[in-house]
Amino acid sequence: MGRLVRASMVSIDGFYEDADGTIEWGMPEPELHSFANEKVGDLAAIVMGRRLYEVMVPYWHETLESGEGDEIGLEFARLWDRLPKYVASRTLTEVHESCRLIEGDAIEAILDLKRETEGDIEVGGGILSAQLDALGEIDVYNVWTLPVRIGGGKHYFPAGRSVETFELTDLRRFPEGGVALEYTLRR
Repeated sequence: MGRLVRASMVSIDGFYEDADGTIEWGMPEPELHSFANEKVGDLAAIVMGRRLYEVMVPYWHETLESGEGDEIGLEFARLWDRLPKYVASRTLTEVHESCRLIEGDAIEAILDLKRETEGDIEVGGGILSAQLDALGEIDVYNVWTLPVRIGGGKHYFPAGRSVETFELTDLRRFPEGGVALEYTLRR
């Protein structure tokens, strides 16, 4: 059985998206980006919601096709391209040829994928991650904290959850102040 992993750049005040709904503040330093690439390279698959799909898939495929960008970004594009990608959406009727559209009950389909997959499955997208988090189905949280305070937006861990405990399973510090924390939910 696989594990569901939530990974995100997070501000020091706990937001993964700013008040305008953007993540432009979240560009990691090169060493942290390389570390994130390693994590992506270790994934068995990625599942994303519609909003993340609409941002990420065109950008990274265009980057890969054009060959433009720095080497770390191009490496990410190559890693992203080889991953099995699933898109959970109630409104999309088709997705890029590199992706599979999840039809019907997305949560049940993701849990089936988790049972059938050996390895880590990253869950991307705030709404989708929050739904799985509320069910206690996220196994690992990769919290990549950047040294920036954005003052508002969407919290990585929304309020209203019961107390849960985690085990720190990895910790990395980076030269420009970024910190990569990996927490595994204690079950």
